[in-house]
Amino acid sequence: MKYKSSLLVAITIYLLVQGIGLWISRTGPSGGAGIIETVKQGEVLQPVVQNPDNPFSSLQIFLYVLVSTAVLLILLKYRLGFIIQAFIYFGLFGGLSLTLWGLLGDIGFMLAIPLMIIAIWKRNNLAVTDALLILSIPGIGSWLGASLSFIPALILLIGLAVYDLIAVFGTKHMVTLAEGAKGKIPLMFAIPVGDRVLGLGTGDLAIPLVFSVSVLRDYSMTQAITTSLGGLLGLMALFFYILNKKDIVLPALPPITVGLILGYAVGVVLKYVSV
Repeated sequence: MKYKSSLLVAITIYLLVQGIGLWISRTGPSGGAGIIETVKQGEVLQPVVQNPDNPFSSLQIFLYVLVSTAVLLILLKYRLGFIIQAFIYFGLFGGLSLTLWGLLGDIGFMLAIPLMIIAIWKRNNLAVTDALLILSIPGIGSWLGASLSFIPALILLIGLAVYDLIAVFGTKHMVTLAEGAKGKIPLMFAIPVGDRVLGLGTGDLAIPLVFSVSVLRDYSMTQAITTSLGGLLGLMALFFYILNKKDIVLPALPPITVGLILGYAVGVVLKYVSV
C-alpha cells in the first residue's frame, strides 16, 4: 500500500503514547500504585481539579486550554518565540518527569533532568523531539485523566473536538499556531504523507489519552483498551481521507473522538456479553 510507512509511523506514535499512558496509570514502579491511585490518594500527585466527579471540572480544564492557546498566539504575534519555548519545555519536562516516575520510580525524576537537557540541546533533531513528545505526553495525559471521572472527561473530549473544528475551519487560529510553531516549537509530530504532512499535535494525542485513562479509572483496562483502539481507527480514517484530498487542512481530534466513543461502546457491549 502506498504511504504504508507513513501510516505505520502514525499508528506507532499513537500506540506508544496510549500504551505507556495506560500502563503508568494502572501500575507504578515495581508493581506499586499507578498514577490513578496516586492521584486518588493525593500523596505524590494532587488532582488537577478539586472535584473529579463534577461535570463543571471539564469546563475548568477547557478554560486552561483556551487561556494557554491565547497566550501562545499573543506571544507568536509579537515574535516572542523564546518565551513560548520556555513555556512548552517546562510543561514537557513535567510530563517527562511523570512518565519516567511512573516507569522507574523516584530515579525517573532524576533521569528526566539530563534527558531534558539533551532534548533542548538537540532540539533541531526531529527524532530527539519526537522521542521527547512520546515520553512526555503519557505523563500529562495520565495525570489529567486520573483527575477526571468518565462523564467530565467525556464532556471535555467532545468540547475540545468541537473547539478543534471551530479553531481550524472557523477562526483558523489553530492553523496559525501550527504554522508559527513549525520547526521552532515542539508542539506536534510532522508525518510526511506523499507531498503533504500529517500534523499530529500534542493535544491530538494527550486528550484521547485523558479519556482512555478516565475510562480505566472508572471501569476496566479492557474498556480502556477498546476505547483507545477506537481512537486509533479514527486516526486511520483521517489518514485515508486526506490521501484523496488536496490542499486541505483537517483537525485530527474530531475523528479520533468519534472512534474513542465507539471504542468505549464496544467495551461496554463486550462487558455485558462476557457476564
